[in-house]
Amino acid sequence: MDKVLIVDSNADFLKSLKDGLDKMHQFEVLVASDGEEAIKLLTNEKVAVFVTDINTPTFDGLELLAFMTQEHPNTPCIVMTDYGKPWFRKRMDQQEVLYHLEKPFEIGALASAIFVGLNLRDEGMNYKGMTMASLLPLIEIEQKTCRMEIKSAGKGKGYLYFDEGVLIDAHLKGKTGEKAALAISEWDRIAIKFSELPRRRTRTRVKTHLMDMAGATWMREETEALQEDESTGEGVVLETSTSQTLLDEETSRAILSHSISEFKSIKGYQAVAILDADGDILAADILDEHIDLERLAIGISSIFSVSEETTGQIGFDRSQALTLHTRSGVILLVTSELEAAAGLRLMGVTKTDGNWFYMKVQLENLFPKIVSGLT
Repeated sequence: MDKVLIVDSNADFLKSLKDGLDKMHQFEVLVASDGEEAIKLLTNEKVAVFVTDINTPTFDGLELLAFMTQEHPNTPCIVMTDYGKPWFRKRMDQQEVLYHLEKPFEIGALASAIFVGLNLRDEGMNYKGMTMASLLPLIEIEQKTCRMEIKSAGKGKGYLYFDEGVLIDAHLKGKTGEKAALAISEWDRIAIKFSELPRRRTRTRVKTHLMDMAGATWMREETEALQEDESTGEGVVLETSTSQTLLDEETSRAILSHSISEFKSIKGYQAVAILDADGDILAADILDEHIDLERLAIGISSIFSVSEETTGQIGFDRSQALTLHTRSGVILLVTSELEAAAGLRLMGVTKTDGNWFYMKVQLENLFPKIVSGLT
């Protein structure tokens, strides 16, 4: 089974991530609370995806990423930040080895990012390693003062100089300043090292802003979870359940029971379920007890979360339904644009020769009944 390593200094947050991901039974989750422990695990274990916080008082997330570029350059990395996430004009963040994830987030969002990383590896799309464009925004987040040494296969070695997150100078063979910085910013397959900023490097020779050089702007998601708790003044901690409706399990079961005869009349009917945004089952009916419906629900929800983000990035509207055809059967997942049903997903399963299209229609028809049950 693939192993995923998550590094964060907040023990409670780290535990919530591990508990949420363990429910999926898709990969083994390793955790570390500091950089030394993380490097030990990376040295002794074969890690398929690496996840780290970048804003931490106990270790330098950028140093860990530098270690990854040197020792595990093709391992997909996910960076968690409180600052926001860069929005790349080239829409690169779903296709790069380095993926940015803004806190707070749904556990499904992290799972989706991990699945993207695994897919990049499986499809051989991780050969470019980490790129300078995806890494540069993190220097601004950390307001890092340093000299960065960068090596790139086929490009040689260059240096960037930062003062409190501002790029002030660069050196590449015979080039310096702006020209050198722009050339280095386009490199991929990089291996980096950090050292102290030389005292003589005080003059600013680069005019282009760091984020412009990366081809990105900062984007902060407007969400209630970002608001500070008035009683403590601290940010809200990630919750593992993110359904925005007031639908509980008892109400879900009552709503489903009123419509179950319609689903059971569908040719090839196997199962139907009401899910929350994390893929947890609120209510379900299953004909074939050999189907692991709980695991199936979490897995299909994770795939759907990837499709939702991907379609938005390539210029399509949000995904509304997903249909998977397998040799064993057909699995469907649908959502609704009805505000009162936001955060809910409905899943249906039919046999291969079953009427899956009618199952989809019946799932869509169930949403108005759910809304009626809430009002």
